[in-house]
Amino acid sequence: MESFDEARLLLATEGMPDWKRVAFMAYCCERMLPNYRSFQVDSGYGDLAPMRKALDAVWEWVASNNLPLDLATLASACEQQAPDTAEFSSIYTSAALDAATATAATLEALVDAAAKSLIEVATYARDTIDLFVQEVEELDPNAPDLERRIIEHALMQSELRTQRESLATLKDTHEERGKAGIDLRARWSKIEQGSLSPLVV
Repeated sequence: MESFDEARLLLATEGMPDWKRVAFMAYCCERMLPNYRSFQVDSGYGDLAPMRKALDAVWEWVASNNLPLDLATLASACEQQAPDTAEFSSIYTSAALDAATATAATLEALVDAAAKSLIEVATYARDTIDLFVQEVEELDPNAPDLERRIIEHALMQSELRTQRESLATLKDTHEERGKAGIDLRARWSKIEQGSLSPLVV
């Protein structure tokens, strides 16, 4: 069974170049963007375009090392699309907040791709599933088996497996940065199915 282990994530990324760390973070965000789209449909609020533009800039950096000149503006635009969870009743509200926040954090990692940034974004991706599962399964927050039921849920296992496998892919990628970045973007960018999509609410 898959589990979320910060120490193991740190070990898996030890010695990994910054561009690979950022590629992992971008892939986490790509899986969260469709969740934001579900929030938009459900609530009639939000704009996905700033996050899409931000991730396109991130993938460009992954392949070329060219920092976007408007990095701070792009990050701010993502943060402005984060919904206030107290104002919306959509089951996707927290997931939309995570998507916007994680995308902004990934952009900021282009300047400093510290291991803590990778853990932060991976945690947002994990938390998206955690809160969604609690909501859709109507779990008792005081139940003694709460954490076990969340970690064993199919959506959580899928997310954690994807995180582990994508890190393994990056570790085994030995092509030069430009070609590898282009290939990873083709495989991991603009995906239609988000981390919550397998479950019909």
